[in-house]
Amino acid sequence: MTLKEAFKMTSASLALLLTSLTAGAQKEPAQHVREASTGKPTLEMVFVLDTTGSMGGLIEGAKQKIWSIVNDVMKTPSHPKVRIGLVAYRDHGDAYVTKVLPITEDLDKVYSTLMEYQAAGGGDTPEDVRQALADGVHKAGWSQRGPNVAQILFLVGDAPPHDDYSNEPDTLTSTTEAVKAGIIVNTIECGGAEDTRHAWQNICRRGEGQFFQIAQDGGVQAIATPFDSDLSRLGGKVGATYLAYGGSPAFRAGKAFGQARLELKVAAAAPLAGQADRAINKAINSHAYDENDLLQGVQNGTVKLDSVKKEDLPDELQKLSPEARKKEVERRLAERKALQSQILTLSKKRDAYLAEARHKKGGGKSGFDTAVSAAIRAQSARHGIKF
Repeated sequence: MTLKEAFKMTSASLALLLTSLTAGAQKEPAQHVREASTGKPTLEMVFVLDTTGSMGGLIEGAKQKIWSIVNDVMKTPSHPKVRIGLVAYRDHGDAYVTKVLPITEDLDKVYSTLMEYQAAGGGDTPEDVRQALADGVHKAGWSQRGPNVAQILFLVGDAPPHDDYSNEPDTLTSTTEAVKAGIIVNTIECGGAEDTRHAWQNICRRGEGQFFQIAQDGGVQAIATPFDSDLSRLGGKVGATYLAYGGSPAFRAGKAFGQARLELKVAAAAPLAGQADRAINKAINSHAYDENDLLQGVQNGTVKLDSVKKEDLPDELQKLSPEARKKEVERRLAERKALQSQILTLSKKRDAYLAEARHKKGGGKSGFDTAVSAAIRAQSARHGIKF
């Protein structure tokens, strides 16, 4: 279903979709063969982010750079899987204390959550870092510890913990528990508050990680390139090839509609450089979409088209004969691969442009993205992720 088709759904279809969603249709699993564990290196990251009013610059910087951070890891010779979780935190009396997005390989879900973050609340300097760090360690959904899984947590904020919250776990206690579970804890301080720096340094020492101090605004340097717009456009086209299967007709319609809505949201609200980086991820990431994308499953070999029940197929494939169905899937896969190839070609030109621009600028100041990348490089090699 294309973007245009998704938004031309009839009122009857939308009514059916809403009814089905209310009844829990989104819980219906896709019928497919699950990928066997191959011991492939995996990087799991959880960002515990202060989202109070003073953190607007950092949050916007994260929206711009999260895709480029992921892409740098995925482009390494080991081509690891990347899974990300988020813990947004504020303080008692604010709209929320913590919001947890458990670790997921669905990076669009991570990005959608980031796009929804707005800096607000706070005001009394200390924040509820205690609960935030405890949730990042215990509620983020880390995988079972293994030799091929690097697990790295980043605590990012500009205010110290509320040490008077004695009914919540002490930050150093949570950090100790993280290390015992194999999780490295890094801290990134935005701004230069001495009390925050003291707390952050104690946490990272206990967490066997690194401490970084960056500008209050996040220090992110976004460099526009002549290729960003074309990459964004191609990324949207790849997204339009999403082909939902599994579950009920309303479930599939909801998946297709949701993907189309996301593509429009990204095009309208995301920074152009971020859109370009997201498009590149769609070309290098073998799990760029969720498990209900038929093309991705077929391309990865985790779905056998002949084994999918007819009623689970996309509506437009159900009316075709098995042979015609196979040819149509092959045609759509060829279309996706051609778009991905165009993205990779532009990506190389963009990389060269960015390298030259950074060289002319003399490297620039340290920011959120450079701090995260430095920690990943230093801490993931022991788990088979070679840069």
